[in-house]
Amino acid sequence: MEEVIPGVWLIRAENGGRFPYAHALFLEGESNILIDTGAGRGLRQVVGRVERVILSHYHRDHVNGNALFPGASFWIHPLDAPGIQTAGGFFRLSGIDRVLSGSFWDMVKQIGFQATEVAGPILDRERIDLGRATLQVLHTPGHTPGHCAFLVEEHALVFAADIDLTPFGPWYGNVSSDPDRFRASIRLLRDLKPALFLSCHCDPVVEKIDQRLAEFAAVIDRREEIIHALLRREQLSLAQIVERKPFYGRHPYPEKIYRFFESVMIAKHLESLERRGLARRQGEVYTAV
Repeated sequence: MEEVIPGVWLIRAENGGRFPYAHALFLEGESNILIDTGAGRGLRQVVGRVERVILSHYHRDHVNGNALFPGASFWIHPLDAPGIQTAGGFFRLSGIDRVLSGSFWDMVKQIGFQATEVAGPILDRERIDLGRATLQVLHTPGHTPGHCAFLVEEHALVFAADIDLTPFGPWYGNVSSDPDRFRASIRLLRDLKPALFLSCHCDPVVEKIDQRLAEFAAVIDRREEIIHALLRREQLSLAQIVERKPFYGRHPYPEKIYRFFESVMIAKHLESLERRGLARRQGEVYTAV
């Protein structure tokens, strides 16, 4: 654990914070709070010390340590709560059941789903008194509908969860993800002008934070231009574009899952190009306008 400001500790995840792990934040106060439970072995340092677990969103790499905290209450934005309460809710939000085979419970086993009882919601701009500081909830949808970031107001510290500044860029590969709302959420964090930027999958950032956020958001626009450029060269179906692997570059194991995620993201850009009058769909084929 690394104390980043008095009473606030970054718990670095296994595997450098790469999936299926995610950095977590531990906040000491009148009631000790843990934000996300996907850090792996590092969580052992706070087992038995956490009264309240706040989850930034429902993805498995952020909730896979929930069982380590049986005495804690769990809180999450209501739009993402179904994703941890039931496997059906998880599948509805992610759409991942479309590429998993077998019975319902076989699919549950494949994703390692364990239901979590939710004590209550966290809501946009809600303030939580930590004693020495105040934690503010920021609803930052796009990655998921209920994705939240968190601001420690007195120190201008933002814990941005999966607005993570990784080289890959914003990820919106679930059926309930929304790249336009992702852009708006990044804009919200830029407007806060944080002095310290923490997230779940990269190292702390203290310099050029606004520039890094702007570059992160620009990846969405760049991807859309990549799709538009492909359509300017030839007519293509969604499946044909997925075969080009324009975002991932490759589809590692499990290939079906990565193909699905890429397909979802490409489809969202095709919808955007159609709305803006830059592409036209004829049957299964898209043409640039």
